[in-house]
Amino acid sequence: MEQDTFISTTNIDIHELWNEILEEIAKDISMISFDVWFKSLEIEDIKGGTLVLSTQTRYAKDMLVKKYKDKIISCAQKVYRAINSVEILVKDEEETLEQSSERVFAKTKAQEKSEKESAAKPAGSEFRFDPKSTFDSFVVGGSNQFACAAAKAVADEPGTKINPLFIYGGSGLGKTHLLFAIGNYVTEHHPELNVVYVTTYKFVTDYTTALQNNKANEFKETYSKADILIIDDIQGIINKTATQEQFFNLFNELYQNGKQIVITSDKQPKELSPLEDRLRSRFEWGMIADIGVPDIETRIAILNKKAQIERFNVSREVIEYIAEISTTNVREMEGFLSRTVFYSNLLKEDIVTISSAREALKNIAKADSEMIDATKIIDIVCKFYNIKKEDVLARKRTKAIAETRQIAMYLISEYINMPLESIGNIFGRDHATVIYAKNKVADDIKTSKKLEIQINDMKQMIEGK
Repeated sequence: MEQDTFISTTNIDIHELWNEILEEIAKDISMISFDVWFKSLEIEDIKGGTLVLSTQTRYAKDMLVKKYKDKIISCAQKVYRAINSVEILVKDEEETLEQSSERVFAKTKAQEKSEKESAAKPAGSEFRFDPKSTFDSFVVGGSNQFACAAAKAVADEPGTKINPLFIYGGSGLGKTHLLFAIGNYVTEHHPELNVVYVTTYKFVTDYTTALQNNKANEFKETYSKADILIIDDIQGIINKTATQEQFFNLFNELYQNGKQIVITSDKQPKELSPLEDRLRSRFEWGMIADIGVPDIETRIAILNKKAQIERFNVSREVIEYIAEISTTNVREMEGFLSRTVFYSNLLKEDIVTISSAREALKNIAKADSEMIDATKIIDIVCKFYNIKKEDVLARKRTKAIAETRQIAMYLISEYINMPLESIGNIFGRDHATVIYAKNKVADDIKTSKKLEIQINDMKQMIEGK
């Protein structure tokens, strides 16, 4: 049964509901961002379809609205589908929570008409893509250049050049940003097209609900209306045989009708298991593009772009420090920046200083660096290539020793939150030498399958696998 647009809070425990929503939010963002922005956020009420929350400061409210408003709504809808908006209040402002709550309730009456008018729209047409997630705001580097170019081609001419587009990569590297960029571009330049964005979690939930309510035909008809189907995190379909069957049929119908399909995953199609071979083969029909871990220069560019968009007053020294200690996840790195700015704001600094950045992140950086030390990595690399450790640490420049040294630098930077200058000091080299070594090894991996296999073998040894 469909839930009413206006929710009666007399029959639900709003605090228990909020805890469930927080659990959903925690799945999608870094631990740092969750600790900084959500632990102090409290639920006040639910008025109509609006979730009313409160926080302590105007700064926290502004950050939550700018960065996480859509995330809160989407996660809230997973728990209670009738929630369609969020209002964030500041506890120490003059307007009381009761007054603001009544104002929110009045707003929902005006929203009701709009909601009824949009009720007949196809699935996904009401989804609001994050306006900040555009191609202009996506920082392009060697690790994501191909994926970004493919996404732009899809957005420019949907259903013609590349179909399907399958983007894969680790968590927090920018896959969803590219999906939203496609959605924003198509919405602006091809407004006549119906763009449907859905997470695999929601797709599975919608299908399960349709089966329970004997509405499988309505489910199929709804998704079949998509001109562009964008589905995020397709790995969620693994082990769900019935849903795989349904998605297989939907894929065929859309593809045969010239509709565009865009998919993301944490793994490439051949690594998704268990997955039906016929579905895997369809994922491979079009183009497969990966997003890798960004190099140091790209990480610096990403942080500079983030600081520019959010109007953070941060020195280059701080940007470089955060880029050096966060090496594997863009989302985590941006969380580090937000945590640093938040800490600096508490100290009432005019500009974020390196000392406050180190203090804000000291426990995180320490915890990560203690897991694997540089000595262990150097020992493993030297043993792997049968090179003496003292030769690698000395000034010797024979080809074999130099290459071993570069690989050791590369792996240390991959595993340890250590400034590049400190890595250079281990080998008696400077900051620029480490950057060169990292970039050279990263480029060589792309062109040498043998080296890629060797690096993966050494990573398993480092991780104790």
